[in-house]
Amino acid sequence: MSISVSYPGVYIDEDTTPAISISTRPTAIPIIPVFGWGYSVVKFNNYLEFVQYVRGLGKELDSNGFWNVRAYFECGGGACYVTEHDSLIGSVPKYDDITLIVACGKTDITSSSVRDLCAPGTGRFAVLDGPSDEITDGTAAKDYDAISGAAVYYPGLSVNWTTNTIAASAVVAGLYCAVDRTRGVWKAPANVALPSNYKPIYKVSDDLQGQYNREKAINMIRTLDNRGPVVWGARTLEDSDDWRYVPVRRLFDSAERDIKTSMQAMVFEPNNQPTWERVRGAIANYLYSLWRSGALLGSTETEAYFVKIGEGITMTPEDVAQGRLIISVGMAAVRPAEFIVLNFTQSVGQG
Repeated sequence: MSISVSYPGVYIDEDTTPAISISTRPTAIPIIPVFGWGYSVVKFNNYLEFVQYVRGLGKELDSNGFWNVRAYFECGGGACYVTEHDSLIGSVPKYDDITLIVACGKTDITSSSVRDLCAPGTGRFAVLDGPSDEITDGTAAKDYDAISGAAVYYPGLSVNWTTNTIAASAVVAGLYCAVDRTRGVWKAPANVALPSNYKPIYKVSDDLQGQYNREKAINMIRTLDNRGPVVWGARTLEDSDDWRYVPVRRLFDSAERDIKTSMQAMVFEPNNQPTWERVRGAIANYLYSLWRSGALLGSTETEAYFVKIGEGITMTPEDVAQGRLIISVGMAAVRPAEFIVLNFTQSVGQG
């Protein structure tokens, strides 16, 4: 309390300075299309809620693609939305907590409308399925758009509780949730084992995967080293140094969304030095937390991130006069160790 107190009574100390705190929002809340669901969009927090809802509709769980939703939850998925594919495109922008668009076998969601839904700055990422037929050469990626906001997974999977093929995207979306929850959005959702009763329907060789580990990549689900099936790839559909890897794209999506949401509290505040310093401090604290968690590269804070704001730095006098508060944020995201090269040298003893 900043005021002086000297006698019994009630004292009021008003502080009108807005406090800024950047909180971390959920990073993996998908929307999953189900054929024949209808145009409603329903959110489920767990599989039990989904089962009760479907049975309430008088429908069987082994029909209409409901098996993909079960697979999503069994593979680590959390809260999700379910809707029909035809209504997916129009529904997504209405829900600001949706971060993943899951194809579930719908190959036509690689359209320009989905490209827009998953554009940089939207905070959304698409998990797509590879071809339903077996891949035998290196041409299967040609049908996908080269965008950083999406990744493709192949092949589909079999499981012991249904005769239907499980969409790879449904399983991988569940793994995204599990990895985000236990490690963080900056950890690549790869080299992660699936439940043992899930099996890829086609085998993939090293040579075949090598053909899809560049340019417009397709990430493979493979059975390796007697560990059961694992996701063996973490590439987006854009082969650039900046956005090649899924965790890099999703980390930036998450940070942009968290910072943007928190900055709403500063709209209509005075566009002056005290406000700029509060904004800079809040964002710096948020990025410091990411760095300490292992999301950012660098031995010091200066190497890991920067936050710039101010007149003559990010804003001109005209920007300030027009009410524009411009912030420049940079992050050195950690890339996954995709290729581990071991150099062995034989040491010959000297007699």
